[in-house]
This record gives sequence, C-alpha cells and structure tokens, in this order.
Amino acid sequence: MITEVTLRRFKRFKSETLSLHTNGLTICAGPNSSGKSTLLHALAVWYFGVSVVRQFKGDEAIRAGYSGQGAGISAEDFTPINIPDLRHLWLDLKAQVPGEGYSMSISAKWKEPIDELDIEPREWELTMSFSLVQDRLYVKAESSNLTSNAILPVVVYVPPVAGVDAREEYATLPKRRAMLGRGLAGSILRNYLYDLEASSRRTKQELVDAKGGRRLSAKELRDFRERDPWERLNSISREKFGFDLRVVPFDPDFHSVLKVLVQPKKKNGQRWQNNGISRDLMVEGAGAQQWLTVLAFALSPNTHVLLLDEPDAHLFTGLKLDLVQILDSIAGEVGGPQILLATHAIEILKRHRVDRILNFGDKHPSFLNNDNQRSHLISGLGDDYSNLIENARASRALLFVENESDERILKSVAQTLELDWPSDLAVVTTTDKHGDRLKLYRSLLEAIDGLKAVSLRDRDHDLHINQIDPQSLRQKNIKTVGFPDFEPLTWRRREIENYALVASELSEVAGEAETKSWWAQQGWAWPQDLSVETHLQDQDVKDRLGALLQSITVEDFMKKMKRQSIHSDVATAVRAICNMCR
Repeated sequence: MITEVTLRRFKRFKSETLSLHTNGLTICAGPNSSGKSTLLHALAVWYFGVSVVRQFKGDEAIRAGYSGQGAGISAEDFTPINIPDLRHLWLDLKAQVPGEGYSMSISAKWKEPIDELDIEPREWELTMSFSLVQDRLYVKAESSNLTSNAILPVVVYVPPVAGVDAREEYATLPKRRAMLGRGLAGSILRNYLYDLEASSRRTKQELVDAKGGRRLSAKELRDFRERDPWERLNSISREKFGFDLRVVPFDPDFHSVLKVLVQPKKKNGQRWQNNGISRDLMVEGAGAQQWLTVLAFALSPNTHVLLLDEPDAHLFTGLKLDLVQILDSIAGEVGGPQILLATHAIEILKRHRVDRILNFGDKHPSFLNNDNQRSHLISGLGDDYSNLIENARASRALLFVENESDERILKSVAQTLELDWPSDLAVVTTTDKHGDRLKLYRSLLEAIDGLKAVSLRDRDHDLHINQIDPQSLRQKNIKTVGFPDFEPLTWRRREIENYALVASELSEVAGEAETKSWWAQQGWAWPQDLSVETHLQDQDVKDRLGALLQSITVEDFMKKMKRQSIHSDVATAVRAICNMCR
C-alpha cells in the first residue's frame, strides 16, 4: 500500500511530502480549502497518469531505465477528477514554468511483495510528471525503480456521492472511471453491484465444482458468506436497512439497462424472511444508496487504495459513525484496501483513533499525536462553520466566489456605485461548480429560513457566452427549480480581472505610451472608444496585467476604477448581491 506521496506544484501545494499509514482507515480533516481533498485528487491523478502512459506507451514506459517520450491526451480525455479546466491542476493555475516543460509532478511510494517468498516487501517508487500545452496534457514517468514484477496498486477515487439514476446502462471500465471523475458515482452503482454479484456466483460455482457438483455444507456456506464481498454487502444491508439486493439477469445481446431490486426483509428468529414486494433500487432512501455506493467499492477485491471524498455528507450522525466503523473494519482486514477518507464531520473526529487523523489545518499536514491536538483541530473546524452559519443567520445572504479577492473587488465596486453591501454577509470561497454550491445552499436552507444566495463563477473554457443571460448573468443550463433564491451567475468574460481591460483607466495609471505598447504586445488593436473592449472577453489577463501595472495589483486597480468605467456585468453582479438583503 502507499506509504508516501510527494506533490510538486500540484493545486495548493508547492512542495509537500506526506507519509501515510498503510493499514486501517485514515481520516483527512481540516477546514474548507485546507488541502484534505487535494491529497485524494493527487493520488487519483497519479493513477490516471500511470494508466495513460501504460495505455499509449506500454508497461516498459513506467519502469526504471525507460528513456522514451511520454503520452499526450486532450482535455476532454482527462477523467479522474472534475475541474473547470486543466490549469486548475497547477499551483496558482500556472502550468507554464520557465525552463521546465513538465512543471508539475506527483510521486508515490508503496510496499508490495515481489512474490510470496519475500519476507521483507520491497518499496516501489514512481513519479509521474505533467505538462500542459494548449489544452493538451502530457504525462511521463520522471523517475522509477519499477521492474517487470512490480505490483501496481489499483487506486479508486469516489467523489461526494450523488443520487442514483432511474436508468443505468451497462458501462465499460473507462466509461465508469470517467463517470466517477465527473462526480457521478451514483450513476454507475448498478454496474459495480452487477460485477460483485456475478463474481459471487462464479466463486460459489467454483466451490461446488471442486466438490464434484455436491452442495456446500452449512459450514462451507457460512465461510463463503463471511468472505464473499456480495454476500457481505447484503448482510450489511439487511442489518442496517432491512433489505437484500437482487440483480436482475442481464444479457448484453438483448439488454442495455441494468436493473437492481431491493427485497424488504425482516428477521424471524435466526432467519431472514421476505417482508414485502421487491422494488427498484432507485426508490430507496438516499442514505442507503450512499452506503451501498461507498461499500461496493470498499468490498471490491479489485480496489487496493480507496479515496473517499466526504462519503458521510448528508448522513445523520448515527449512519455517519456506523459507516466509518465498517470502513475501518474493512481496511483493517488482511488483504483489505487502504482507505483515505476526507471529512470535516466533528462527530467522526471525536471518535476516530487520534493517530489515524491526518490534520490539514496547519501549514504542513501531519498526523495527530494526542487528544489536545484533536481538540484544537475540532475547535478550528467548529469556528470555521459556526462563523459561516452565524453570518448566514444574521444576514440571510450567502455569497459564493472563486477567490477572496473577488469579494474585495465587488465590495469596493458597491461603494463606488453607492450601494449598501450586506452586513454579516456569509462568504464561501470555492472553485466548485454552481451545482455543487447549490447542494451546500440547500443544506443550509434547511436550518436558515429565507436564506438567499448569489453564486459567482468564472466562465469555463467549454462554456459559450450564449449560455449566459446578458442582462442577469444567470447561467442558463443550471437547474434551480424549487430554489428561486439561488442565483447562479457567471461572468461573460473569462474572469473578473478581464473587466479591468479599460484602456482609458490603464493609461492613467501606467501611462498612455506604456499601455499602447503593452496592448500591441498582446496582439490587440487599440480601441477607438477607450472604454469599450468587448472583443477581449476571452482573454486570460490576470498575470499579464501585472506586468503593466507593476507595483499596483490588479485587485487594487479594479477597486479604484471610476464609476463610468465599471462594466455593466460587474455592476449587475454587485446589484444582485446587494439586493439579497432588501
């Protein structure tokens, strides 16, 4: 299992090495944006990079001594995690580093025996490096000590679990991985249940065949049910939710949609008996579906390293604690998977083993050593969330932005426009998409009546400007039915800093000659009307503007813009925020 991970220029970490426990359940904990999910993302991206290189260049391309080239894929083929664009893999979104083509890397060390005769397992190490050139991702094995008999761990990343679809088609393994990367674990749950059930039937038949076709004895059947993943999953389902799972026979020559039924059960003495009519898995409670999704991966013999990103989300306390207890038991078994679970649930942190809690609340992530450190971590989490909830209760107004600087710019613009900025405004800084933000809003709405929210995002590379309403900035493809007070607004330009491209304002700060020279270097025509540059809406200018403004930050420049220079989009967003408290 994986003993150490080293990240270089990956997301929020410039250079960081984390040591891991190889057995049992590790809890990754910390406030929002502390990096607990980043570790899971890193291992998912590392394993994806390994798979890409093996697919296009062969197994020898990840072994020691390989001197050939790496492999390249398009942005559309990147599937391990869901991000707006590939730049978000890099520290500060800077994929281009002078003198370094492969500017980001993820290294993993793990211990696996070469064969059954090994007394001391050998430690393997593999570093995957990444380069981004014009929306094409290149991957290569930068360093490796792997030989032909090295055993690679199979890494599975499960993002926060979404609901189960009404219809689920049979999916190939690459399609399943792509669905997982997009956060659609619930959409392929039946596929994994189908695999577990089919494997169980094969294993049972092999045991019968080994006995010459004779039925299994009571002891043999009991031993089989205690070991078999499908049987274990059903046992947990009966005890916890009162049902069994039944996979409807599937033939790919005649069927395209998988069906899994739940059969209600009740215990009569020592036996379980049917307790009603079978029904589709779709109609089961969200908590049961969430459990099944997580445990299907945890019990799969094909999973060596399981990465769970907030699998306890939306579960009530009892189910959270029971799920963690079962996962800890599975991870502690001989041959069980190594499980890393990211959470900020205080109930879990209070009860889990202190030395298995990896704290991301400090500058450098490290395992806790004592209960005092645990108390400090929990106190920090409590303050983090209590402040958010307290502000949301006071103002009934919630603002989602991608960066803290966005809030400061918008607040300054409100002052310039002589608008009242909401006091005690609850602000969440996140790069999550509108749909994920809506989930948090919905959970807060259950506790805070009348809560309103504005969600502001940069426009992704794959989002056309026509998908944004020019008057309100609402993103048209976001479904908010039933939640009219949640406004998903998206900049029509690439990002908020793009609205600083006002030639007249830049000329006043940097000088007209310098601004014209800089403007020409970008390949742009000098505008006839110095306040109108609509043709520049797709430019990524945050870093380039810094070269022109020098000692003045883009944020400070935008905060001092004159009223007549503020773009209508920025004014629209500010008014939407200020109107939440009217």
